[in-house]
Amino acid sequence: MRYLITLSFLTISLFGFDYHLKPYTMTKNVVCFFGLGTEAHENNGGNIANSCYIELKDGYVVVDSGPTYSYAQQAYTIMQNRKNLPVKYIINTSIDESQILGNGFYKEQGAILLGPKGYDENIELTLDKKITPDAFVNTRVVPLDREITKDTKIKCCTMRIDIDKIIEDDDNYLTVYIPDRKLILAGDMIFNNRLPSLNNGRSLLKWIEALKKIENSSWDTIISAHGVKTKRSSLKNTKSYLTMLRDEVRESIKNGSSREDAIENIKMLSFQEDKLYDIWHKKNISLAYDELKNEEKSNPTIALVPPMESKKVDKPKVVQEKEKPKKPEIEKPKEVKKKREPSIQYDNFDTAMRLAKKYKKIVLLKIRSDNCPYCDELDIVMKRSSKIKRMVNANYRMTYLNNSRDKLPLGIEVGLTPALVFIRPDTKEIVMTIKGIRAIGELIDVLKEGIKDGRANGYLK
Repeated sequence: MRYLITLSFLTISLFGFDYHLKPYTMTKNVVCFFGLGTEAHENNGGNIANSCYIELKDGYVVVDSGPTYSYAQQAYTIMQNRKNLPVKYIINTSIDESQILGNGFYKEQGAILLGPKGYDENIELTLDKKITPDAFVNTRVVPLDREITKDTKIKCCTMRIDIDKIIEDDDNYLTVYIPDRKLILAGDMIFNNRLPSLNNGRSLLKWIEALKKIENSSWDTIISAHGVKTKRSSLKNTKSYLTMLRDEVRESIKNGSSREDAIENIKMLSFQEDKLYDIWHKKNISLAYDELKNEEKSNPTIALVPPMESKKVDKPKVVQEKEKPKKPEIEKPKEVKKKREPSIQYDNFDTAMRLAKKYKKIVLLKIRSDNCPYCDELDIVMKRSSKIKRMVNANYRMTYLNNSRDKLPLGIEVGLTPALVFIRPDTKEIVMTIKGIRAIGELIDVLKEGIKDGRANGYLK
């Protein structure tokens, strides 16, 4: 099951807080309970993250124990009704309280607790102030049996489970990989129903690198701590947001903006509807600004002053040798300007179709509507990126229509804008329609897909 039904709100029963947990089988012997994509409060009992268990021949391995003792107890009851087996290991992928406070119950059952090194040092407890006392009853922090400080493999029966320290120099986050099932439990690496948060001192740049590692590894199913999507597209929201955040903040620093100006001006409106945007977006900009500003300071331009001074002693040789390298150095800015990709040219639809057919390119129709901030954001992304301009100018003929005013050709209908429609010019076949493009990385991937299809089917030069 790739996309799951909307989860219901939780209630309080006569026997204490009832989480109404419903198990979903994700792949063979892997079952998950899905949390709500909100902040913890009295009505949800802190159930805001996902918890999964892996059924083995001789016992269970639980990944993220949940927000409270009671939550873990109810999940355990469901496991035992399925098959009466002991819980052998608890693997905590994060130091987030909503994912670890069920540990106390499982420790009473004899489970071995594994988690990141930052578990004992960096946990912040606030959940008891956000949820009802009956939900928090018996809940406490218990120490780990083993800290995971490097990539680790455990073996239960015949199944191997890899625990990976996915972000270099970060002691707060882990992922779990089961090779036999081609399954990754990605923990807090992916947020697919709410805005990602740069909390617990997490590095923006290293997080993006970690996502690349995950993306390039071999898996069929991925389960995050937040959200119910499990296909490769589930990385899209987190990757797009973090990539755009990096690019926008870097641009702001480059333009000399202060942190306060960056916080005020970087809106990233295409993510405005994501849950917790109002809570986390400005904090993320502030944290990203500090990291990227420090990155700029730690990578100054290298000036080879000593060698140049020492070579001045031998005038006949050095002056001549120096004049040659100096010329290209003076001309470098000119070369950069020459290489700068020209702006994307837009034709009317008929002209784009005719020229694309003549020169064996793809027609790319960009559709927007009135009062569409996301459309404005896409325009900015396409104007700023040299890589995008280079890809478009080499492989596409662009045309542009406003859905609020223009009649769309070829029977095209789009409800959501902005939209990109890829059209084969020789047959007028609509190859692909993409709606809601958000970030540079996402747009580049889509353009590559169009090029790949064009070459495979012979209508692109």
